[in-house]
Amino acid sequence: MELIPISKKKEKITISFCNEPAAEDVTGSMLYIETPNHKILVDAGLHQTNDRYEDFLVNNRKPKDFKPKEIDLIFFTHNHGDHCLLAPKLYKDGCRAKSIVSQDSTGVLAQMIMDCAQINMRDVLVINTQQNKNYDSLYSIEEAEFFMKFVSEYPVNEKIKLDNEISFMLIPSGHLLGSVQVLLYITIGMCTKTILVTGDLGNRQIDNRFVGKFVPIEHADIVIGESTYGDRPDLKTELKERENDLQKLKSIIDTQVCEMHGRVLIPTFAQSRIQQLVAMIYELYKNDTNFTHKIYVDSPLSIRIFKEYSSVLEGKDLEIFNEMLEWKNLQFIQESEDSKALVASKEPCVILSTAGMCNVGRVRHHLKALVGNPNATILFVGYSTPGTLASLLKDPKRDTITIDTKEYPIRCASYLLKSLSGHAPYWQLVDYYSSINCSKIILHHGSPKAKQGLKNGLEKELSKKCNTARVVIANSSLKFNL
Repeated sequence: MELIPISKKKEKITISFCNEPAAEDVTGSMLYIETPNHKILVDAGLHQTNDRYEDFLVNNRKPKDFKPKEIDLIFFTHNHGDHCLLAPKLYKDGCRAKSIVSQDSTGVLAQMIMDCAQINMRDVLVINTQQNKNYDSLYSIEEAEFFMKFVSEYPVNEKIKLDNEISFMLIPSGHLLGSVQVLLYITIGMCTKTILVTGDLGNRQIDNRFVGKFVPIEHADIVIGESTYGDRPDLKTELKERENDLQKLKSIIDTQVCEMHGRVLIPTFAQSRIQQLVAMIYELYKNDTNFTHKIYVDSPLSIRIFKEYSSVLEGKDLEIFNEMLEWKNLQFIQESEDSKALVASKEPCVILSTAGMCNVGRVRHHLKALVGNPNATILFVGYSTPGTLASLLKDPKRDTITIDTKEYPIRCASYLLKSLSGHAPYWQLVDYYSSINCSKIILHHGSPKAKQGLKNGLEKELSKKCNTARVVIANSSLKFNL
């Protein structure tokens, strides 16, 4: 971008939450920032629940706070669907903004975007049939490819000046490979204001594979922070819990697969989580010559992302990753016919399939086959947005579950490995936010209960530290000037 003079027309910064779902819950992140010379988005995520039609309507509506063609900068915190997969829809509607991601993130983003385009086109056919409508898909493969032409990578931990008004830093958040916090420096006249958008923060107490290290920020004028686990001060996800979960994971596989000759199904995310899980299982069994059961990765998107990881990982992570890919027990299922054969077979095995929320993907076919099977275990490994199929399956009071309009009895076993969540737990959020020298902390990307719980705990901790920062809960109509 060329250097531009500072405008005298409107010497203020406006921040709004675009009627974004993340202002109300953990989905569909999109933050709008307007300066005298720029109109900026941080993230452009899909609204994702268990209602295909409602999600489509929400994602297809026009933004109320801006026109896509007027946006000139988009920053992405990471490559999860609820943070980035709405972007091609904006470009379909006229956006031509420079889109900024962290270094080595473009390959995975492209895979995520193309996969989502295919899902969009399949979903709209179902919606049109069920609703007797004639909707166009959110975006096509061609429109996804068009969006990718505007994506640029930038290094982390380096202050980048775009013009006289906007500079930024991308700071690792430890949530997944390439995930960052976005620190914006906005200069108007002789005054520079800083806005930190945390995106999703990782658990810094646990050394998760293939995600990078969290780097804290000490100062910002405004902090806009996630609050996913804001209502879970009781949730423990530290080293002891990770060790216990690894033992639990091995015990479940040993019992269900090796002894009972049944199946373990792990619904998971194609990006980061499935790679971590395969590495964990590999470490548990790589030296066990008696363990001959297959570990199936049944997800074309995951397989493509495995390949992307091979080209960007470095050092010890790359060494372990390459060893894991050579493991004879690990099998990738690419073709749909092979996936159908796996669903129909009775082979004792472990199956990792996407998506983690169970809203789309091949995992739904496995669930249909296994949820009513008493000799099967569904193993959940992280947070599930309320209302998603995964969250409904976690409810111990449920006797039946509806998948694709058909009701199934729930007879399988189910367990949750809490320490595998990619999100920072409550106490880490409280500790981090209260340690930042800032004037205001805005909590979003969490349920109303989570945001209120985090606000209460955060205000107590701020008081202890004599930090005068004000804590604000975001909602869909929040807009303020800086």
